[in-house]
Amino acid sequence: MDRLYRLTKIMKLIFKKILPAFLLLTIFGLTMFSCKTNDKSKNSNVETINANDLTLSPVIHDTLNSNQIEKITEIQRVFSEVNPSSLEETITDFKRDRNPDNEIAIWLAMANAYEKFTSKNPSIDIDKKKEAYELILIRSMENEENAKAKANLKLLSAKEISEIFSYYELEAKPITVEQK
Repeated sequence: MDRLYRLTKIMKLIFKKILPAFLLLTIFGLTMFSCKTNDKSKNSNVETINANDLTLSPVIHDTLNSNQIEKITEIQRVFSEVNPSSLEETITDFKRDRNPDNEIAIWLAMANAYEKFTSKNPSIDIDKKKEAYELILIRSMENEENAKAKANLKLLSAKEISEIFSYYELEAKPITVEQK
């Protein structure tokens, strides 16, 4: 699933229904990343771009296997309260990825962190859950320090932020954007 696309989708929902000022600050902080990355080169050309200037990549995979669909279904279930995308939209988003298995693994790690946090804190409200989701999403792309700096955190305590970070076990995987 294209995390940047999902992030943009979430930000548009926030813009329309929740906090316009929050959206503007978040988009500025979250707009990601690099153009013309080369995995073999440590000197990649990194630029910040506006997420609204991006276009969706086309669907690359006509189908996904049953194991992938099962995992995507679990991801969509876990995030359904904080991400309004339907299962069909979520599956289509993963079909856009060059390597859906890599993205599925990232999203499963995110879902695991989110579920651990929300199950250990069952009384938190939906706004705090959305903030936790945003933090985990950013953390999937950034190290902890940068994720904390880029997220517009107003509700989560320092202890809760540390707890969330302790549950996300993967290294940051920045989003790459190809210029065409």
